[in-house]
Amino acid sequence: MRNAVLLVAGCLLTVFAGCGPAAEPALTPPPPPLQTLDFGVYWPPQNPAEPPVGEPILLGKLSLREAETPGKARTLTVSIELTRASDEEHREMWNDRLAYRQYDWMRRVRVWDADEKWLWPNVPYLLRVHGKNRVERYGGIDPGKGVDNDFAAVLIRAYDPSGTEESASTRNTPLVSAEWYPVDAENVNGQSIVHSTRSDTFTLPTTGREPRQGRFAVWLIYADFMGSPPPLTWPKKLEWAGGILAYFEIDWNISPDGEFQVKLQQKAPTTDTGFDWQAWIGPTDGEPTARAVARLAVID
Repeated sequence: MRNAVLLVAGCLLTVFAGCGPAAEPALTPPPPPLQTLDFGVYWPPQNPAEPPVGEPILLGKLSLREAETPGKARTLTVSIELTRASDEEHREMWNDRLAYRQYDWMRRVRVWDADEKWLWPNVPYLLRVHGKNRVERYGGIDPGKGVDNDFAAVLIRAYDPSGTEESASTRNTPLVSAEWYPVDAENVNGQSIVHSTRSDTFTLPTTGREPRQGRFAVWLIYADFMGSPPPLTWPKKLEWAGGILAYFEIDWNISPDGEFQVKLQQKAPTTDTGFDWQAWIGPTDGEPTARAVARLAVID
């Protein structure tokens, strides 16, 4: 009996002294970006080579990181974060530009927050293609056109240094995703006010190619422009019924002594994505897991 008491007392002392089971280690924060590029998403889109007119509806940040890989491999990761300004002036601008009051049918699908202040309050729900239509996303099948093209997507292709010859690794199957996640928000729904969202993270290997240099082209698109015109200099081919919101080029080079050099730029797009968005989405009555399947890594 005495031994049992001593055993219990010893266990209690161990717990209260902090010598019990080790606490879970703190999550390691992601490495700082190799480069970032801030940009604006304007509606309708504007040519980044020209002085901007008005305010963007979203503030964007493209983050480029070097991933930890075994050996001498050099691998980049790319993601995009979009943030809506939350002050009163930008709330009014957001509501006005995205109300589309000229379309009577829009009154049946508009979503407001609980206080009816923010239209389309949850930014990820406005952009994402996955989830239950009109419940876990604002988009869904258009009752008139019978299509589902209410989504934003990121698409990436790999090229030679001049940007003219595409790598076989992306020629037929580019990297692509139309999933968007809330930033600093959990357990959200259609009425939740969520101002920031991030894309999937894409992995881009830069080794295994000769010469040891190349270019990645990155398109951010929305698949339905609702009749809003793109800049006159934009590619004429639509992205389904939409177009390009922003375009970037990532030029990379590994010198003979192993120095890794990367240049990140936003430019006016000279070509469309060359992607069949409608085929990628698949039939509206198709199996959900087979629709809009993301490809997040280049496989050489």
